[in-house]
Amino acid sequence: MESLIIDRPSKRTLKQKYIDNSLKVIMFLGWLYLCVPAITFGVWYIAYTFFNQHLILLEGYKEYKTITSFWYLVIIANMLVLTFAWSKGNKFFSKKNDAVHSDTRLPIHETSSFYQLTEQDIIHYRKMKNMTVTHDGTGKITKVITQ
Repeated sequence: MESLIIDRPSKRTLKQKYIDNSLKVIMFLGWLYLCVPAITFGVWYIAYTFFNQHLILLEGYKEYKTITSFWYLVIIANMLVLTFAWSKGNKFFSKKNDAVHSDTRLPIHETSSFYQLTEQDIIHYRKMKNMTVTHDGTGKITKVITQ
């Protein structure tokens, strides 16, 4: 009687190897998913212990009562306010510019004379969502395929 395939991994088919590796990955991700709460609890416990040790037991909170700490907090608050104002300003001005430049199409007769196409073709091409344009060596349009 032959030994089991588990004792001879080289005898497995490619499909069996893929299934085996897929199951290993799924099991590892499941194990990681189940361990995340324990890891989170451990990190929170270490952070609490560090906070308790340095700020409560060693009276580290007294350092934050100095004038230097006050100015550090003022500078950090100013940085936060300026960052917030910057992002709101960018959002406001980008909306304003979008409204001004929303439709900057050239007139149809200018476009048709530049590309040497008929005005009806330009109107038709503007309605298309996808098209392929082929140019010759001088930059003139030779073929347009619309979809």
